[in-house]
Amino acid sequence: MTNKIKRLLKFKKQDNISENRIDIITELKQQKKTDIERWSLNEQLFEDWNERTQILGNYIYPQAHIIEFGAGNMFLKKYLKNYSKYTPSDIIKRFEETVVCDLNEPFNIDLSNYNTVVFSGVLEYVYDIDKIFGQLNSNIKQIVLSYCCSDIVKLSREKNGWLSDYSHSQLVAIFEKYGYIIQDYREWREQSIFNLIKKAD
Repeated sequence: MTNKIKRLLKFKKQDNISENRIDIITELKQQKKTDIERWSLNEQLFEDWNERTQILGNYIYPQAHIIEFGAGNMFLKKYLKNYSKYTPSDIIKRFEETVVCDLNEPFNIDLSNYNTVVFSGVLEYVYDIDKIFGQLNSNIKQIVLSYCCSDIVKLSREKNGWLSDYSHSQLVAIFEKYGYIIQDYREWREQSIFNLIKKAD
C-alpha cells in the first residue's frame, strides 16, 4: 500500500461521505486494490444487514454445502438450521474458522467440497465479477447474492466505497455466460437479490 493511502487512512473520518474516503477509494480503484483497512473495523458491520442475510438464507436448499464470501459476523450460520457444511470467508479473520480470501485476487480456496456460494453485500467491493464467476467450479449448483446495481441504486458509488458499477443487465449477462439462471429475484432497499441455479447439462 502506498504512503499516500496510509496518510489518507490516518486522517479519515468515519463518515463515509468524507472527502478523504473518496480520495482513498479513487486511488484504490486506480490500483485495483481492496479496502482492507475499512473492513478491519468491526463498526463497519451494520446489524441491519442481517435482514438481507436472512433473505438470502431463505433461498438456500436444505443440506447445502455452503461457502459464504464476505461472511462478516457469520450471522448466516446462526440463522440457518438445516445445512451440511458451512465455511465463512472474509478479507479479515474475525473468527478462528474464517478463511481469509481477497476476492480481488485469484481464489486461494478449494471449492470442490461446496455446492452453494453466498455473496452477501460483498460484490460491490469486487472489480471484476466476471472473473469471480469464471473461478467457480462446475459443482457450484446454487449462488445467492446481493448487489447494488448502478442503474437501480443512484447513490454515489465512491462515497459508499463501492469499487464496481455493474448494471442489472450486465450482471444477468455474466450469470448467463456461466450457465446460471435466475430462479428468484427481489429487491431489498433497492439492492438486487438473486437466487441463481446452475443450468442442467
